[in-house]
Amino acid sequence: MSWYVTSTFERLNEHSGNIALLHKGNPVSYDDLRDNTYRVARALRRAGLGHGDGIVVVAGNTPAAVVVRLAAYLLGLRVTPLTPEAVENPLAAKHILADVDATALVCEAALPATAGIRVILELDELLTTAQQESADPMPTAATEDDVCRVQYTSGTTGQPKGVPTTCRGLGDATRAWEASGALPPGMRLVLASPLAAGSGDIALNLLRAGGTVELLDGFDPAGFAEAVRRAPLAMTYLYPSWIYRLLDHLEAAGEHLESLKFLVYGSAPILPERLRQAVAEFGPMMLQTYASTEVPAIAALGPEDHALGVTSRPELLASVGRPLPGVTVEVRGGEIGEIWVRSAAAMPGYWRRPDLTADVIDDGFVRTGDLGRLTADGYLHLVGRVKDMVIVDGVNHYAAPIEDCLATHPAVADAAVVGAPDQRTGEAIHAFVVLRREVTADELRALVHTQVARGPQLATVTVLPELPLTAAGKVDKKALAYRLRSA
Repeated sequence: MSWYVTSTFERLNEHSGNIALLHKGNPVSYDDLRDNTYRVARALRRAGLGHGDGIVVVAGNTPAAVVVRLAAYLLGLRVTPLTPEAVENPLAAKHILADVDATALVCEAALPATAGIRVILELDELLTTAQQESADPMPTAATEDDVCRVQYTSGTTGQPKGVPTTCRGLGDATRAWEASGALPPGMRLVLASPLAAGSGDIALNLLRAGGTVELLDGFDPAGFAEAVRRAPLAMTYLYPSWIYRLLDHLEAAGEHLESLKFLVYGSAPILPERLRQAVAEFGPMMLQTYASTEVPAIAALGPEDHALGVTSRPELLASVGRPLPGVTVEVRGGEIGEIWVRSAAAMPGYWRRPDLTADVIDDGFVRTGDLGRLTADGYLHLVGRVKDMVIVDGVNHYAAPIEDCLATHPAVADAAVVGAPDQRTGEAIHAFVVLRREVTADELRALVHTQVARGPQLATVTVLPELPLTAAGKVDKKALAYRLRSA
């Protein structure tokens, strides 16, 4: 029997009478969440689904998406959560649906590529039909070794890859979250990032702690700020680029968010200069998480680290923190090298791809694809992706230091760097920036050349209104590289 699933339903019972979810002003109590989950589980079972079957759930940030996820876990199904945006591309949808080999599809709207799916259910209709079912408690069919989820990578370096998580792995990651102090009691989680990504686990972990999750349909700074103000004690999970937009909005509006008491962020590296601004605005009650789809909990930079970062140890703001308990991090290949991680919560391998698995797992360690270094006191610093390293005339240049340098300029709100083939130097460095005010490309080139080690030269500087993001909130460097090739 799965500890994670069993204990989650025990926690839901403990919080009976409290508000679990808010969506568009409509509350869902813990009692209703629990009862609807039992009803939907029985409706799915009546539709022919049973232990070990795969189910793809395509849904936005709605209470129904939470209910179906919990019901799937209860039945011991293998759930693949996807955002509606993730399947807008028919080729991507066809690839994922064929690769995951699901028995059922639950979606908000019809998909163009559903061949081979035996059971297709419309989300609202499923919830309506389920009201005829009993809400009596039912035991879980899930065991510790069951694959309870197959999450797909964002596909920034090729086709999306399925990453299976067992109930045991999900339980280990949950214990790490609960031990990290990232879930203060009595909080309302204001959530704009997709439940179908890693935020789904954060939401369920907060529900386990008895808090309330307010689900937003997306992120815009003004709407998000208003939602935070409605909460007496608010916490959130934001992508770094969203933090930048929120800071700029608050500065322009002359506003503050006094009720925001805890800010968790991750999914992509944060610019140290912007992080300093965030700590000045929100205080040090912040937690940076370093994780990946393959290893859901690697390292964390906690509130004490943020406080030290703005007082006596500014270098900490360029770190992703120290490895979490039970996690071993190795940097292979030199002082700056590729990061490998061993953790009980790590994936056992890519879904049905032993060829890819052999390339990323070595003696229990998982290759992250990130480049970094470890300090003597155990802090991990990222310098970019392995694929982001740009070799110009035989000299290695890393994206992160260049991006961090660009962000120190007061005119720069956000920055990203990619490499591209160059006939003269082998590769060339190209920068993309989001500006607060005008600045010349030559000024930014001079800043980078004089302030970054090995004097990198920017071949081009392109101004964008915002940087493209993947569904997981990472800067979509594949899209930026494509933009260069199409220019």
